[in-house]
Amino acid sequence: MSTIQVQLCGLVFDLLLIDFILKHESVGLFSEKIFKQCVVVYTACITLDILSCIAIVNSDKIPASVVIASCKTYLISLELSTYYAFLYTYHDIKHLREDSNFGYSILITVLVGALITALLPVSYYYDGTELYSYGPATKATYIIAPAFIIATLLITFLQGKQMNAHRKNAVRYWMLIEIVAAAIQFIFPGVLLVGFGSAIGIYILYSQLENPDIYLDRTTGCFSMETFSLYIRQEYELVKNFSAIIVCNDREWKMGDEGTKRTLLEMTNFLNSFGDSKLFRLSGNDFALIYDKKEKDMNEIESAVNLDVIRERFKDSWTNINNTKFLYVPDGHIASTTEEFVAVYQRNRDKFEIGADSRTLEFDSVERIREYNGMIIEINDALNQDRIEVYYQPIYSIAADKFVSAEALARIKTKDGQIMMPGKFIPVAEESGLIEQLGQRVFEKTCKCIKECGLKEKGIEYLEVNLSVAQCENPMLSTKYQDIMKEIEITPDDINLEITESSTLNQRNVLLKNMNDLMNLGCNFSLDDFGTGESNLNYIVDMPVKIVKFDRSMVLDYFRSERAKVVMKATVNMIKELGLKMVAEGVETEEQMQGIKDLGIDYIQGFYYSKPLPQDEFLRFLEVRN
Repeated sequence: MSTIQVQLCGLVFDLLLIDFILKHESVGLFSEKIFKQCVVVYTACITLDILSCIAIVNSDKIPASVVIASCKTYLISLELSTYYAFLYTYHDIKHLREDSNFGYSILITVLVGALITALLPVSYYYDGTELYSYGPATKATYIIAPAFIIATLLITFLQGKQMNAHRKNAVRYWMLIEIVAAAIQFIFPGVLLVGFGSAIGIYILYSQLENPDIYLDRTTGCFSMETFSLYIRQEYELVKNFSAIIVCNDREWKMGDEGTKRTLLEMTNFLNSFGDSKLFRLSGNDFALIYDKKEKDMNEIESAVNLDVIRERFKDSWTNINNTKFLYVPDGHIASTTEEFVAVYQRNRDKFEIGADSRTLEFDSVERIREYNGMIIEINDALNQDRIEVYYQPIYSIAADKFVSAEALARIKTKDGQIMMPGKFIPVAEESGLIEQLGQRVFEKTCKCIKECGLKEKGIEYLEVNLSVAQCENPMLSTKYQDIMKEIEITPDDINLEITESSTLNQRNVLLKNMNDLMNLGCNFSLDDFGTGESNLNYIVDMPVKIVKFDRSMVLDYFRSERAKVVMKATVNMIKELGLKMVAEGVETEEQMQGIKDLGIDYIQGFYYSKPLPQDEFLRFLEVRN
């Protein structure tokens, strides 16, 4: 029986693999299920191979029909194992084929092949040392099994770009081992390597892709963020009902390494006690519990009850952890894709009403995400199709009694010719990072307006252009803007750049370097929106600005509140003593205009004189008013 020693080694491999798999919790991914089926089928195949060898060796003691049946059963299991290899690989790209009948046609093919093998005759040979089966049934298997192996390999080459790279390479090695083992056994029938080759191939898959440990977070032992994405994607593909509780721990959570790990493990053990859910560790120290019973109502009831228990536990324990919040998703199908679901979580994890520790996410949460994504597309299209418009709001000089400047403001012209106001797209541009491209485009167009429209002859001394926080923190800002001014051929003193006080400014040193570099070229700076919630007098002291722009809200308060009037007068006197100029924004009435003049402010900007105007209207305005 030394001829089956190699198969026995393969069988040991497979049995050890089954033992490892059974000892680990399964997340329930479809690829996991197919792999487990593969392991079972391949283990059955190698077992049947061994049994058929035993039957052939003992053919003088048992009925010939039993020997033949054992040989045919092994051959059919061999065909079935290659079918499962194809099925495992096909799963990675099945979303590319809308026709569900394809899967059924492949299944019918393997069943027909099994039937043919069962009906065809088979013979066997044993001379005391060497044994094998042969005949039409064996030849059929050597046609059907290689066909599935070739089809599996073709998937990895024809659709390789759509596959997980590790899965693609592992499957190729797996099939190569199968081919080599089958070829050796075909040439030397007495060398039984097919079963052992299959076991090695399965082990490669396990080590590269299907080891349950790869789905786990190393610190906590629960499922990882990557596994969460895979699992949610499967929930949507299978149109399953699910609910979710997301535990959002404070981003500022700071402990020592050991303290953090201990607390995370305590949280994991507690959250894992809700046995009807699956626990995932998300980004940072957040957790998600997913409930996916068949009955939607049961998911909602159970998750809602658990949420109350979890909230109470987090209040009573882990006192060194503050500000833990909870997102509750009663119906996971508020989103339609994994990306949408993750985006809803990430955009809402920090948006809670004051005093609230939980928030329920409904369909409107996803609508806002879709609007946000749609706006990103609109901004990108506008940049690519040159639909960014620049409007100019004139600024009146009280001393010169004319309009000496204007603020450049971004607008988007939609595809149907409508003008989109900045309140709709600027916040999205800032959050998505597109504000830098947008700001640079406005700067370029403003420079071209200065160059091409003869603004000096029309009384305009300079134009003001806003800088976003992201632009201020870009070390290349001064170099980029210098290159643009050189290319368009304008002098830097034609430009005044507006910066806004912001608590989100993280790299103050970069901003100061950019300001100094541009001021050395000849540009000047304004402090915009002074008087808003972010207002800080230190900005006026620290920043090398020449103009301070009072926000519209501060101007309105001056005319509505005696206390605000006192503060405004004191601030104006202080700024005058610093030698800085001032602009009052948002002036809309003659009373306001006269009051600002009496206050001693230098410039007025607002609807009293003009709303923001497109370039052609702005030029006509100057010709008439200046």
